[in-house]
Amino acid sequence: MFFIVLAIIATAVLALDFVSKYLSVTLEFNFVVIPNVLKFIQTYNTGAAFGMLGDKAWAKYLFIVFTILACLFIIAYFVFNIVKKRRISKWLGVALTLIFSGAIGNLYDRIFLGKVRDFILFFYNTRIFPYIFNVADSALVIGVIMVIVYLLFLEKDAVFKRKDKQDGN
Repeated sequence: MFFIVLAIIATAVLALDFVSKYLSVTLEFNFVVIPNVLKFIQTYNTGAAFGMLGDKAWAKYLFIVFTILACLFIIAYFVFNIVKKRRISKWLGVALTLIFSGAIGNLYDRIFLGKVRDFILFFYNTRIFPYIFNVADSALVIGVIMVIVYLLFLEKDAVFKRKDKQDGN
């Protein structure tokens, strides 16, 4: 049942990403949602986060290979745990599903368009660093934050695991 829920999450993220990107291009998004805070405006990113390496022709292939490897790693993690009949943390399962679906959403753009469609612009016209992204980027960031929280606080051997008091100590 848990894997059905993860499949639904992945499908929902991918559908929302594809539909929103399609609409951003066909409707040529360029409108303010919240003045100085949130604007929808169609743009393309040939690089990674913040356009890093966007001017390097070879970077597109590096991003594609890295994304495929990351997705294969996530699939292998799930398959390994299923075969070994190990319980997968729900938190970690959702986190990896968000990372996977976000990566697939942007991978599609990179392979078929050669660039990623972005349209959500935060903090425009402010002194705060503006950032433009899409639904897939949001899923990736939320998933990575969830993995960090899991490793730091929730995992069996977490770095900041709360120690239970034992026998009067």
